[in-house]
Amino acid sequence: METPFTIHTPLMHLTKAETVKMMQNLGQLDLLKYSHTCYEGKRPACGKCPACLLRLKGFEEAGIKDPIAYAI
Repeated sequence: METPFTIHTPLMHLTKAETVKMMQNLGQLDLLKYSHTCYEGKRPACGKCPACLLRLKGFEEAGIKDPIAYAI
């Protein structure tokens, strides 16, 4: 590359629960209803794939209800 650049990864070393709590502390928890991680690409999310399970676990550990719908 001819131009130096920096890649910032502020969430890389946080757990999903820490990320959810951070969003809550920033007053931006509502934005997570627009995120979608389902590997199946379904809406509502499947709730069974590894991405859905990881997301659900993060919200559960944070003690906060996930704002997206799941098929299960």
